[in-house]
Amino acid sequence: MHSLAQTNTIIGMPLDVPRHNKEDAFKRQTPLTPQTPVYPWPDKQIPGFKVKLVNTRNDRETIDMLVNERFSSRGYAHPEASKTGNILSLQATIENRVVGTLSVQFDAGEGLPLDKLYQFELDSLRRRGAKLCQFTKLAIEKEVKSRSVLASLFHLAEIWALRVRQYNYICIEVNPRHVAFYQRMLKFTVLSDVRDNQQVQAPSVLLGIDLHYVARMIEIFGGKPELADTERSFYPYLFSHEEEARLAARMQGLSEQYK
Repeated sequence: MHSLAQTNTIIGMPLDVPRHNKEDAFKRQTPLTPQTPVYPWPDKQIPGFKVKLVNTRNDRETIDMLVNERFSSRGYAHPEASKTGNILSLQATIENRVVGTLSVQFDAGEGLPLDKLYQFELDSLRRRGAKLCQFTKLAIEKEVKSRSVLASLFHLAEIWALRVRQYNYICIEVNPRHVAFYQRMLKFTVLSDVRDNQQVQAPSVLLGIDLHYVARMIEIFGGKPELADTERSFYPYLFSHEEEARLAARMQGLSEQYK
């Protein structure tokens, strides 16, 4: 078995149980729950997925293909390739097939791609002490219905930004049709009016969220999928506060490669 340093695998865990058959499925399941990562996910009969840090050209090309396919399917132009410096990319796989990705770009003096459309709003945040990062190139294969895949990508990116790199504010750019989803499921706040993004040839809106607020939500709801019926957000699907600390320590060991 390869070591973490060789594979860059952060987590392996089961796909979440379908809600329509949740009670029976839990009876059949092993003591591991969807919120219990193992390293790596063993080859068992329970369907699982892995998330790793992307650090090879081949991996970057693979996730770019997924991003371009998902953007094209929605009628958007392909996003511009970001500079590799100061970016973290995560890749989710099921049986070695890439099914999801999310990248984080850090504001380290050169600004962010979002400054092209939203410099006024971002500078206002900077003046108030926000240390900004941009979540970008989020793509999930359309056949994948697991909330755990998206929740894990978001949470690991949050851990890297806040716990490893000490950034405290996420900004994202979304189509106006998706604003309600991000407000409801992750509690993002709208920061701008609707603007025309010429790069992807679609309208867009700037959203943001304070990572210290995210941390508080994780402390309350993280690792408690039983609360999903009343707390209708992604937070019950995120890792527990205790598991987050273990994952932060795990990711810290790789941080020198991505500064």
